[in-house]
This record gives sequence, structure tokens and C-alpha cells, in this order.
Amino acid sequence: MGKLSLSEIFSAMFGELKEEIKNANGFKFTSKKLDQTFNLEKDLLDGDGKLNIHGEGTIYAWIIQYVTKDESLANRDLDANELHALFRQLINACGIYGHQIGLRISNFIEYATQMEDPLILDRIMALSLQEDYAALGIDNDMAELLVSTLSGEMLSMLMKENLENYLLDWHGVTKHDYQVDKYAWVQRIKEAMEHRISDQISGKSNAILGSIGGDAQNKVSAQSNEKLSANDMAKILFQGGDKNSNKNNVSPKSANELASSLFKSQGTKKHEDKRENKKAPKNLIEERTTPGKKLEIIDMNVDNFEEGAKILLCILLNHFTNAEFDPDLLRPDDLLAQLVNFDTQNILNVSTNICHHFQELGNLHNPEIQYTADDPERLSVGDVIAYAKDMVNDPDSAYVKLIEAKNNG
Repeated sequence: MGKLSLSEIFSAMFGELKEEIKNANGFKFTSKKLDQTFNLEKDLLDGDGKLNIHGEGTIYAWIIQYVTKDESLANRDLDANELHALFRQLINACGIYGHQIGLRISNFIEYATQMEDPLILDRIMALSLQEDYAALGIDNDMAELLVSTLSGEMLSMLMKENLENYLLDWHGVTKHDYQVDKYAWVQRIKEAMEHRISDQISGKSNAILGSIGGDAQNKVSAQSNEKLSANDMAKILFQGGDKNSNKNNVSPKSANELASSLFKSQGTKKHEDKRENKKAPKNLIEERTTPGKKLEIIDMNVDNFEEGAKILLCILLNHFTNAEFDPDLLRPDDLLAQLVNFDTQNILNVSTNICHHFQELGNLHNPEIQYTADDPERLSVGDVIAYAKDMVNDPDSAYVKLIEAKNNG
């Protein structure tokens, strides 16, 4: 028998894992072949956020057991690079398959974020687009082109809202058009989405102008009432209807979510603020860090959301800046831009991952979030706390449902 290729080995290994997951209806199973219990979603990452190659019962342990005991590999010595490739691709494959059969894959998403490996997330979005836009004839190749081409804001809108009929009204977005010229096809969809975004911004502007132009009676009445929170005021001004209409209803997405490269927002607004001196106040970062402090994500609720938001923010800041931020030292008016030394990509990374931790697409400076700054350089620790507060106080949010499912077993 000839030497098996890495692709052949992967196919055989994933075939067995797929069968085990299916039979167990989950990632935890007892292998009769290896006479051991494994949990494929357990401890994918170590304490430093790297691939975990220690411990028993993990997916890595399963791989080692398989390559040492499977007869087909008796004459095949795998080197470290090959094992690493198998490890990462089997994690991706198991996460994607788990999503396809309805399993919660939060740990796999956390892996994707920490390792900046967007494969799982790209695949989930592609599958969702195929399902939600069947009338456009979108197949796998078409969906993958959209995921790789559209901005994060456009993808977020496509997944939050079903815009099938809206897109059908635009000439040139059918499967036939894709087959004629796929680049012209994706450009037409871009134009449709840009038009949609522009309309929404105009609608919000009109809503603000309308609210300002209200009669004096309403103004006097408003002044006499107890002050509304910024969040409540925004919901009144913009007449958004059910606040859950903007929530993402795709499969739960988890702990430190989303690969930093996945959603690169291409803003539709130009900001007037031209900051001449983009430097953090002297010693700010030193004053907000504590060397050696260990942090762990906590499940947030209505009582601990501020603590949880600061911990989550510090973990993300530490990951993207290699600093050691301390949640106890952060202040609500600290700007994220200052904490990352005005690194625009890191502002985006942190902003995006905050949202995805709470099971939502997009980023924290999305104009649809009315109580946070639209300008990423104006985002503050207070905005993160306010966002967490809104998420945990919404019983229908994907994050609350995720935590409830976790607590219920």
C-alpha cells in the first residue's frame, strides 16, 4: 500500500469523527475503536490562547491516538507541520459540521477568533446566504464570492434582514447574470446594498429632523418628564419598532468572537473630526495595566454586565496589543483608540469582536446601535458597558438564549 497523502488521512479521520458526532448528537462521545471518551470542543485553546496540545480527551488527543493506532498509518510518519495542519483543519471541519446539524459551536468560534482563522465563520455565512436567498439561485460558489467580496456592514445587513425581494428588484442579480459575468453580478449586489444603506441613513436623518421640528407642546411635555436613557431616547427617535428586529438570528457564535479579518467595515460616512495629535495621554496605558493579572471570560447577566464587559474588553485588548490591561483600572471615558495607541485596525478588531461575543454581526460603531459612537475613534469603555447592558437586558437576544441554554444543560 502506498503512502497516504495528508488529504486522504484528513478525509478518513473526519469521516470517523463525523460519524461519532452524528451518533452522539454532540461533540462528546466514547470511541469504541480507541476505548476512550473524547470531547472535541473541550480545551481547543490553552491558557495563552494558542492551540492546546496537552490534556486528555481533547480533539488533539484523539488525533494522536488515531495516528498511533490506525493500521492504515503504520508506514506513515507524520511530522509536526502535518499534525498541526490536521489539527486545525479537523477543528474547522467539526465546527462546520456541528453547525450544519444544529449543535452549539461557541468553542469553535472562540478558536476561530483567537487563531484568526475565518474558515468556520465564512462557511457559516455562506451556508446562511444559500438558505436565505434561494430565489436568487445562490449556490456555494456564489455565496463564497459574496462572503469574500462584500463589506462587513453589507454582510451583516444581508444576514439580519431577508432582502431577497429587494435584490430581485435590482436587474442583474440572478444566477443567470452570475453565469454570464460573476464580477458584474457581485457589483450589482454591492450597488443594491450601498443604496439600501444610503436609504437607511437618510431615513434616520429625517427622523432626527422630524423629532427636532416637533411642536412646542411636545417639547415642554418632554422636558417635564423624567429623563430617558440614551438608548431609550434613540429607540423613540428612530421608531425602530421591535428592537429585536436588528438582532442576528443565525446560529450562536460565542465567547471571544470572530476572526479579526472577517468583518472589515467600510464606513459610509465621513467624519469631520480630524484629530491633529493622535497620542494617548502620557502614561495612560501604564496606568490601565497590571502585569501578570489573569483574566477569564464570565457569563454576563443584569447584575454583572459591567464587570463582564470590562473583562471581555481587556482580554481583546490584551490579545490585539500584547499589553496586560486590568478591568479594575479602566474608566468609562477611556477611548478604545487611546488604549490601542490609535491603531485603526485594532480598533476595528476590538469593536467587531465585542459584537460577536454577544452573538451579533457587525461592529460596535455600527450606526444602527444608537447609544454607541458611530466613529470608531470615539468609542469608549462606556460604550462597551452600555452595549453589554442592552444585550443582557433583552430576553430575546441571542446572547441571553445562549447563556440560558448553557445553564440548562
